[in-house]
Amino acid sequence: ANPALPAVQALSPSSQAGLQVPTIHVIARTVILDVIVTDNDGNPVRGLKPSAFALTEDGVPQKFSAFTEFSPSAAPPVTSVQPLPPNTFAVQPPPPESVAKTIIVLDQIHYPNYPMVRDDISAFLKTAAPGNPTAIIRLDWQGLHLVQDFTSDPEILRQTVASERMLPPIPDIQCPPRYEGVANPYGRLTRYIAGIPGRINLAWITDEGGPGNGFPADYHQLNDFVRNQYASTDDLHVSRVVPYFIKAGGYIGGILQPISDLAPDAQLKLLFPGSHLVLPPDCPLMPPAQGSLLANAELADKATELGGHAFFNGTTKALAQIVVSGSDYYELSYVPTNPNWNGAYRKIAINVSGIPQTPPARFGWSDYGQPKVAYRGGYYARSTPDPRLDSGSPAFGLGAASSPETARASASPAAARHPSDAALAAAMGFGVATPAQVQFTVQVTPAAQTEVLQPGAPLSRDNFLAAAFRGQPYRNHRIHYWIDPQHLKLTRTPAGVFRDDLQFAAIVYGDDGLVVNSISATAHIQASADDLETILASGVTFDQTIAIPAKGDAAADHFFLRTGVMEVSSGHVGVIEIPADRINLPPAQSIANASPQP
Repeated sequence: ANPALPAVQALSPSSQAGLQVPTIHVIARTVILDVIVTDNDGNPVRGLKPSAFALTEDGVPQKFSAFTEFSPSAAPPVTSVQPLPPNTFAVQPPPPESVAKTIIVLDQIHYPNYPMVRDDISAFLKTAAPGNPTAIIRLDWQGLHLVQDFTSDPEILRQTVASERMLPPIPDIQCPPRYEGVANPYGRLTRYIAGIPGRINLAWITDEGGPGNGFPADYHQLNDFVRNQYASTDDLHVSRVVPYFIKAGGYIGGILQPISDLAPDAQLKLLFPGSHLVLPPDCPLMPPAQGSLLANAELADKATELGGHAFFNGTTKALAQIVVSGSDYYELSYVPTNPNWNGAYRKIAINVSGIPQTPPARFGWSDYGQPKVAYRGGYYARSTPDPRLDSGSPAFGLGAASSPETARASASPAAARHPSDAALAAAMGFGVATPAQVQFTVQVTPAAQTEVLQPGAPLSRDNFLAAAFRGQPYRNHRIHYWIDPQHLKLTRTPAGVFRDDLQFAAIVYGDDGLVVNSISATAHIQASADDLETILASGVTFDQTIAIPAKGDAAADHFFLRTGVMEVSSGHVGVIEIPADRINLPPAQSIANASPQP
């Protein structure tokens, strides 16, 4: 649970004649809590009334101000989407707030365990039903990477899991490893999540673990994330983000433990027989231990404390259980009776009629075998963010800070090419929920040939590549916009002319959220009454061209093309985000006939 923005404001009585009575402002903060109730078999218990719940905060009974039951049966029906031609993409409405969303986090999985984790997720997706919004995020030594933004289409998820975005080639490992990602990826992950409305089931897959020295020591990365959840106290989502910890490989956290006893070069030959990478003797690919029984117990206890569960029976089964149980829940809201927001931790306890209060199974890996009430066990009553935690810049996008080694967008061209309007710039942030107020499609046509910018050569007009990519091959992509005029508000001037202004923006991001390229332009529509009929019948079109670095031996860069249209007069925005590997290249014969251009 977490304190919210002011929910109630009371004013003093009217002043008496000739007497000035000061106005007294009383601010109350709302706590929102998601509660899951399951039976002996782990199935959700539905149909409970508010009277079945008794909630206390620090032992003091609380009164509900709101009570709502959510279940998949009440979710909007899944509508079929008409297939689009190749390289054609359309604005999609964001997932409704009432539908629970799942974020799969791959937390610095060691390379030998990655194929196993990918296969487990693929097995889950084979039977996954449409209509469950799911995103995938990867954390590694280079920082935070968006693998797939939210989609309810299992086929798109299956293609993503099979792609290099999910499992990039083994990199040129440096020893000791040099961190090159954006600062505090766990803080940025919490801010990415904070921008997503509704309940979030966080499926956190890890093969981390220690000998049993306490949760902060044995799971320091997870502990960083949990701490950063409290960086902003006005964020309702801290109570609605439910972590489900999944130990990759089961009890020990991996399938290749004996390899950790071998020398690094021997590990490499066993794990990657065809690799020519040479490792120094102090750079093992696998840690010597990945979780004792005590460390597993700590993981289970922390998950229970935060309202979730820890799984040690395989990723496939865990994801299926998370989607089922995490979509049936009760949302409870109350205004705490204690008005003193002094930063102290407040403990929450909930009793549900007919559900016995039994302690959770130790070590967490037992199947659901008893009725259970799951909820976050407390919150910090802060009126301001914790100053010790990073709560500054956004998770991804135009404002995301980076280390000097990875800064990709030089300040002067970036500032000139990004959208000038604040609303469009915010909507164009990488990973931000895509608005759908302006309906449009884009057809993206990549050039048959790649080009290379020669040293010292000027950048293309109204287009730039970040400095890190200017010496590498790139491919120009033509973006053809088609805007549905039914959603535009063309205004008629006194002269009888209809006009409107549209701002177009395209930004290329790396999967770490740093800007690689961008372009922005404003188009003016001016039409007579006769021309207006033609526009309404045929739509509004516009073209842009932007360069995307060509994938080569380079390694691990994966790119996203985010396109946006804003109607200036209304402020309405539509955005499409496209993984670049979903843009089909020209036929191989065309590419073969087109030599790279200097």
